[in-house]
Amino acid sequence: MNPLRRSYEARVLVVPLGAGSALLTADLAAFGVDGIRVLSNPDPVRALTEPLGSGVWEPPAPAGTGEVTRSADMVVLIGTDLSDVPESTVREVCAAGREGGDLLAAVLVDPQNWADPAGASAMVTLRQEVDMVISVRGPRLLAGLLDVLRGGARAETGSAAAEVSA
Repeated sequence: MNPLRRSYEARVLVVPLGAGSALLTADLAAFGVDGIRVLSNPDPVRALTEPLGSGVWEPPAPAGTGEVTRSADMVVLIGTDLSDVPESTVREVCAAGREGGDLLAAVLVDPQNWADPAGASAMVTLRQEVDMVISVRGPRLLAGLLDVLRGGARAETGSAAAEVSA
């Protein structure tokens, strides 16, 4: 018997912060993350989002960044190079998320340029805007965290299922 996802599936919106972070979405798909939406192009009037995996929730259409963010349950901003974080996007997304009652998290994946003036400024902005800041060593840990936030794996396969059922 395979353990199944509980009845609640959170609508998770991932917001890549900078070019290096956008590359992480391909890693997430390779690690089997599904059911989340990625904000690929923030825009006040017509934001672009992309589904990651199957069973992905749909935001209202057409929608700006604010409407997309408010339609999520959780907003997870992901960053790698702190000096590349667009602070205005962080503020816009977080303001809309707070208005919608979303959980706001920033996950820094193997973060770089903490000491750089732009990176230090971005870190201050993230700490002011989000509910939690998490640092992980790599994309596999980010994938696991997103899966947990969403509600867990749909079904365990292979040796993991055997361990759970044993």
